[in-house]
Amino acid sequence: MPSDTSAYGTPPTTYRDLFRNREFVGLYASFTLSVAASTLSGFALGTLVNQQTKSPFLTAVSMYGATFATVLGALTLMSVADGSRPRRILVALQCVSLVGVGAQTVPGLPLAARFGLLFVLGFFQSLGTGARMGLLAEVVPTSTYALARSLMNITSGGMAILGYAIGAVLLRYLSPQEVFAVATALTGGGLIIVAVTARERSIRLTRRPGLRQTWTTNTELFCHSGQRALLLNLWLPNGLIVGCEALFISYAPHHAGVFLAAGSAGMLFGDLAVGRLFTAE
Repeated sequence: MPSDTSAYGTPPTTYRDLFRNREFVGLYASFTLSVAASTLSGFALGTLVNQQTKSPFLTAVSMYGATFATVLGALTLMSVADGSRPRRILVALQCVSLVGVGAQTVPGLPLAARFGLLFVLGFFQSLGTGARMGLLAEVVPTSTYALARSLMNITSGGMAILGYAIGAVLLRYLSPQEVFAVATALTGGGLIIVAVTARERSIRLTRRPGLRQTWTTNTELFCHSGQRALLLNLWLPNGLIVGCEALFISYAPHHAGVFLAAGSAGMLFGDLAVGRLFTAE
């Protein structure tokens, strides 16, 4: 990762300092809008599926089933995120998201088509995350990468809280298709911002990207005992929490927005509390 500090003069030490970099501001704003759009569209789809099927299983799959497709993308083609120019691949994937979310606004679209769109977007989400974080590593100085990731993680949690709360309000007055339209507008805004503000970088990976390269890198990461323990601690508790959250719409449809927002708020405040109160030791 580069250590260029020309955009700042001196390396930033606070969240406020990060916003002196126009490229970071664009990447951050695009990410914020994408999280908001994803939260709204997921809530709208879960509500729509629950209304049409009354099935807790299908509703749960509509809410979080894309995560399985994201895992599949991470296990197969994640190296593509490093094997292509990061701005180019991020803009392309934002276009795919725009088309996919926009297609959900079509009235009468069969559920099979909605689930198909869900899994396609989920598959490419892993590549989009990899491209975005790789671009972030080149936008900010090396010493500031952790600070920038921290800000984006906090923002992700905050936007999930707002997204679920606002989504619950919108769904009282709008149809799920109209909420999809709002999510489409947010996705389009994120696409425009990142396309205008981000500069193109060189390809980071010198080897040919693909399944073999992805598996090689994943194996190297998982063979290290410390990294393996960290990854499992990141995956398993979150997976169990999501399993519970996926049932809120089916079993408490009138309060699901409050429950989902509260769950996101608890995780956000927990992260902040641990990060502020505990030392590394």
